[in-house]
Amino acid sequence: MATTALGLPRLDRWCVWIEPPSGSPGAALWENRWRAAVDRALAQWQGLVAIQVVDNPAAAQVRLWRRRPPLAEGPDGRRRASHGRATLSLLRVRRGEVTRLEPTVEVLLSPAQREPAMEATALHELGHAFGLWGHSDDPADAMAAVPGAEPVLVLSPRDRATLEWLYRQPTVFGRPLTP
Repeated sequence: MATTALGLPRLDRWCVWIEPPSGSPGAALWENRWRAAVDRALAQWQGLVAIQVVDNPAAAQVRLWRRRPPLAEGPDGRRRASHGRATLSLLRVRRGEVTRLEPTVEVLLSPAQREPAMEATALHELGHAFGLWGHSDDPADAMAAVPGAEPVLVLSPRDRATLEWLYRQPTVFGRPLTP
């Protein structure tokens, strides 16, 4: 499980923003399919994590964007494509009168996939966003490093157990900072 110098990056409650449709009539069908896949993936996590979908991206710790991630350099130095990517930042934020340290995550999800693959990619990348920064070696897990032949559309018992373990660990994230 990946961590930071301040511990595991997780919150007790997450605000999630999902990129709205562009309003382009030609794109509506594809954007609606993307949104439906994201909504189904998010519903899988909502039973385990406190999630609130918000309209304002500035109010969100997790922002989902409808775009293909740029090529990334792998450990072997080769550039590779992916259908999804979650990028973690640690920010000091002021909400109301309280300053907190929060993990914020930008999630890029490609709309250029079959709908089940979009849903599986969203399920996996949301797992990273909610704190599961490691990968499983079992292709039956949503958090598998390498997907199996069939898209995983349901969290496995291992995915659930790992998340439950993570949320039992102490964290400084989301707690008021003392001056």
